[in-house]
Amino acid sequence: MGFIIRLLCWSALCLANLAWAAPPVVITDAMLAPGNCAQRTPGRPVKLPDDWRQMGIKPPAEYCYRVRLVMERSPVVPWALRIDRLPGNHRVTVNGFQLATRHMEGSTITSMAPLPYLIELPVNVLGAGDNDIEIDVRMNPFRKPGVAPFQFGPMADMRNDFDSASWWTVDLPQTLNMSVAGMALFLLLAWRSRPRDVIFAYFGWLMLVMCGRNALYFVETIAWPTPVVDWLFFATHAVTTYYQVMFGMAYANIKAERFVPPLRMMGFGLPVLGVFAMGTPYLDLMRMFAYPMMMLGGVLVVYKVVQTAWTKHWLEATAMTLGPVGTLISMAHDYLFLTPYVQVTDLYWTPYFAPIIFLGFALTLMRKFIDAMNLSERLNVTLEERVAERTRALEVANQSKTRFLAAASHDLRQPTAAIGLLVSLLRQQATTPETKDLANMLDEAVSSMESLLVGLLDISKLDAGAVKPEFQSVSMYDVFQAVKVHEHSAAVGKGLDLRFRLPRQHESNQLMVLTDPMLLHSVLRNLVANAIRYTQQGGVLVAARRRGKHRLRIEVWDTGIGISPEQQERIFEEFYQVGNAARDRKRGIGLGLAIVRRTASILGEQISVRSQLGRGSCFAIELPLNLVPSKPAKIQDTPKQPLAGRVIWLVEDDMILRRALGEMLHNWGAHTRTWPDAEALIDELPDLLGSADPEFLPDTLVTDYRLPGMDGLALAQHLGLQLRTQGHTVKPVIVSGDTSPSELARLNDSGLEVLAKPFRSERLLERLLAARPHRSTD
Repeated sequence: MGFIIRLLCWSALCLANLAWAAPPVVITDAMLAPGNCAQRTPGRPVKLPDDWRQMGIKPPAEYCYRVRLVMERSPVVPWALRIDRLPGNHRVTVNGFQLATRHMEGSTITSMAPLPYLIELPVNVLGAGDNDIEIDVRMNPFRKPGVAPFQFGPMADMRNDFDSASWWTVDLPQTLNMSVAGMALFLLLAWRSRPRDVIFAYFGWLMLVMCGRNALYFVETIAWPTPVVDWLFFATHAVTTYYQVMFGMAYANIKAERFVPPLRMMGFGLPVLGVFAMGTPYLDLMRMFAYPMMMLGGVLVVYKVVQTAWTKHWLEATAMTLGPVGTLISMAHDYLFLTPYVQVTDLYWTPYFAPIIFLGFALTLMRKFIDAMNLSERLNVTLEERVAERTRALEVANQSKTRFLAAASHDLRQPTAAIGLLVSLLRQQATTPETKDLANMLDEAVSSMESLLVGLLDISKLDAGAVKPEFQSVSMYDVFQAVKVHEHSAAVGKGLDLRFRLPRQHESNQLMVLTDPMLLHSVLRNLVANAIRYTQQGGVLVAARRRGKHRLRIEVWDTGIGISPEQQERIFEEFYQVGNAARDRKRGIGLGLAIVRRTASILGEQISVRSQLGRGSCFAIELPLNLVPSKPAKIQDTPKQPLAGRVIWLVEDDMILRRALGEMLHNWGAHTRTWPDAEALIDELPDLLGSADPEFLPDTLVTDYRLPGMDGLALAQHLGLQLRTQGHTVKPVIVSGDTSPSELARLNDSGLEVLAKPFRSERLLERLLAARPHRSTD
């Protein structure tokens, strides 16, 4: 109850204060004299608010307003003078005391817009009786020239009302229009990124020009020449109309190209003509005729915009109706400032309605954005479903391809390996030149077939992750020499110059890199072989040069056919070849560069390529340097029977390959026993272990991996276990033609020596020599 009593008392006190607050003294009668007030020029009486144009005063001009305030007694509190429309160039004098001066230095007239002002009148300035108030003003023609009535009253009573009115009439519209002009710049940036959306361009320029012009309505002064600013207002009105019409046509989807030239003439031609009328009465005459035409075009466009807006969401339709219709009405109202029908105290309406148009279009953009997001989500779901479906299909296809390659590769490698070994035996036994030539041609054909199968196996190994690099210090001189030994004959056969170049080093040191020697040899040999294949004249240069203190760059240059820019990425794909549509086997099979890229990736490096059609190519790889003293390699002579005294057991299900391998091992001096499968060896094993001399137990087992029944890995483990019970060890060598990534990974994880089919006899001998075990003794 006490709270209610206090609330009622507070309300009564507020009402009493309102009742006691004296209303302001409003003076509408004044004297207007030309020049400044200090000149004391005779004036004429005017009624405020006044209109200079109606009195025949043509701005820019300077005049003096004089009014008289009669007070019954001297005020005991500060008073204030409020003028709701006063130009930015003014000086206020009360009873001879100069109280306020704004931009009255010199004689230049810089006022832009009549704005509201509140001038404090100190207690000692006003007195009882007559008080003379004089105001010097300088007026430009940009807005209706004139001033508002003078209002006097206590400062405390007038401050709040003035601040509120100033916020609504100046601060709010100016802030809104400047903000919209800034946001219009973002629309123009959006248009730059999407030039096809011309509606962004039209609306962005419309808002930028219109709101920029509206913001000028609230600028106090401007230093530009008066004719230029006057023409600028006219030009912005014409340009605004052009973009308004073009935006409306784009929004309503009106295709009217025939109207574009006259619209451009109105939007940009009239401002050009206005340049010639600048500073003359003809510019106002152009306004009188051009503005109604612009408004007529605006009426037609606004009708189509509103008609289109009401086919969309109600919120967008409401904003796109209030904005354009309100802007059209406000432009008609603001046009009346050129006539006597509106007073200087009236407000310009356009600055209030222009932001509403932006709000309406912002809702349109929001709707488009939401629709685009929904469509994007639906497309993403569809795309993910398609990707998942394609991925499943690719996985199935890849598995089928892997199974096919594994089976086909194994079936092809068996006879190819046998043929290779038989050809090696034939070359050893050939005596006549004709037989040697046939054997050499047969060997060349087998080599091509082996290259294809070895390439497929290398790709499969790399994809399966079965290749693990063993980093060590490697002599670049030794690597270059090894590559030269393998590729020199091919270069000589084509009449090419194959050169190798290393940086200059001290004699006591060699240039060393930290890498895997076998993998680096594979990369460089493939690159050099590829360069020789595609070079018909000139030569191939393999050069190494330092890159800083810690890197070495190896480059393979050729003078071949070159590679076009669009093919420089595809050449690293499997089976892709440049200029070999006929699939000439002399140019390889298209796996070399694919192997090079994968091998370089395992080494942690990248292959780069530069090329120019008709002039050649350059492939490069960089490696980390590692300078250490060189150690000369020991050269050993290979005996005629390198496997003399060795006991090797051979298990191979292919009869031809088994016979060829047995003959080759016998020629190398090995004591050999052969079986067609694992079960045959296991069945005979008890008798062999029980009756055989330990000297005739095997030191090496050569077995095919894919055997009927028990595979080669299981056989190697079983035989090793049985022999260890007899105090004997055996070194297995697994011969495999599989390309399946899973099988390759299994072989790699076994830790056993694996020899890929097909293989040359030299490679087999190298593995057998490396597989010589240490015999245990009792």
